[in-house]
Amino acid sequence: MTSPQLAPAGRAEVVWQDHDKKHKGWTVHLNVGSEVIKYQHPDSGRGTGDAELVALAVEDAKSDGYELNPAAVKVTR
Repeated sequence: MTSPQLAPAGRAEVVWQDHDKKHKGWTVHLNVGSEVIKYQHPDSGRGTGDAELVALAVEDAKSDGYELNPAAVKVTR
């Protein structure tokens, strides 16, 4: 049995959001072509390390069927 091949994703940016209490936490912005898919991570604290944030972005992409190179992830604090 072979696993389905993942489609390539372009890049991702992980951004800290604290505009209001409803949208506080890390958000992954995954760029696939001209589309941007956003994933919220309110349970990850502001002090979460870059390696863990990159892993979150890669896992988010994989859960939607995309392959994301960890080197293509930018963390913006």
